[in-house]
Amino acid sequence: MENLYDLTGQESGIVIYHGDGGVPETVVCNWSHIQGFPRVAPGGLGIIGFGEEIPETEGEHRDDIPVLIEGTEVVYANGEDMPQAGTVYEMEDLNITIIAPDDWN
Repeated sequence: MENLYDLTGQESGIVIYHGDGGVPETVVCNWSHIQGFPRVAPGGLGIIGFGEEIPETEGEHRDDIPVLIEGTEVVYANGEDMPQAGTVYEMEDLNITIIAPDDWN
């Protein structure tokens, strides 16, 4: 898959980059036109992608989204209200969690 829209069927959501032991970083954005995983552009002026392949992953509906985001550093968001529930895609090999919140498009 080329983008997160192909995976989730949604134009926006939350990406948590768990990294290698540091504080996980969270990006809340519209990813509809981003190829690959969305990342904050230099200077924090928007979102870019590096065009990497998005692995096909089964999602699991969860009602504890605030718990997943707790303890992360939100490095990019547009003032969205944090959702309670949504479909979560765990990409453990990449240390990335994708969240497609309910009622977001």
